Amino acid sequence: MTFNIAIIGDLHSHWDDIDVVQFNRSAYDLLLFTGDLGGGTRESSLRMAKSLAQLSKDTLVMPGNHDTVSIAELAAELSHRSGSNALAAVRSGSAATPAAIRLCGFSSHRIVRDAIDVTLITGRPHSLGGPELAYPEHMAREYRIDSLEASQRRLAALVDRAESDRLLFFSHNGPVGLGDAPDAMWGCDFRPGGGDWGDPDLRGAIDYALAQGREVLAVIGGHMHLRTRCNRERPWLQHHQGVSYVNAARVPRIAVGEVDTHRHHLAATLTSQGIEVREVFVPQTCA
Repeated sequence: MTFNIAIIGDLHSHWDDIDVVQFNRSAYDLLLFTGDLGGGTRESSLRMAKSLAQLSKDTLVMPGNHDTVSIAELAAELSHRSGSNALAAVRSGSAATPAAIRLCGFSSHRIVRDAIDVTLITGRPHSLGGPELAYPEHMAREYRIDSLEASQRRLAALVDRAESDRLLFFSHNGPVGLGDAPDAMWGCDFRPGGGDWGDPDLRGAIDYALAQGREVLAVIGGHMHLRTRCNRERPWLQHHQGVSYVNAARVPRIAVGEVDTHRHHLAATLTSQGIEVREVFVPQTCA
């Protein structure tokens, strides 16, 4: 038995009705969006959210640094009603149950199917990466988070409450600790000399979970585009101390070629043994 997850990297408006059709026809049990829905404007983020609301799959959307519009507005566009920024649990998939499409952040979602028992912990929304809390006034107002230390404590509390021994972490950005070269997985490519641009609070939560004897299967993020500003390619998958680190931010995710157009996402398969992740390039002709 498997549980199948699609991970769709930063959209930046590269999403349309063809994607909706493809994912609605797919066999995925859960869709994860790493954020940055629009092109940097309120209108584009809300337009993308309204399109995502057409999905018939359980879906979690992590707000990115481009998605700092009103959380209530964004949630309402996703759900076509007042909405909520938390989903209590991921269902095992009943055709009679309507799909849930929600924003996430600082939330916990248990996945249970036969021998599979994994808790998905969602990290800090709107991350810009680096050593400082991005959008502090917004974070304090919407999430009651006023520092990276407060964020780490919130995430550690989610670890403590998780009923599963196995965990997944899902955030807009990735954690520190995977290199400071400009083309490292979450390395800084916009400052001379590079630098590690991962989230310290996410790293603290991962280390805390491991210290508590939890098994962290994977850490999933985006934000730092796989093609760097110096035209080099970051790794999209790394394994470190038994944890799989995944960066889904292949931007643009829709690539127009001479013969066909391909749409990118990652496919993660949960089994009783762990997790496997692979890149998927779907031809537009499959729609």
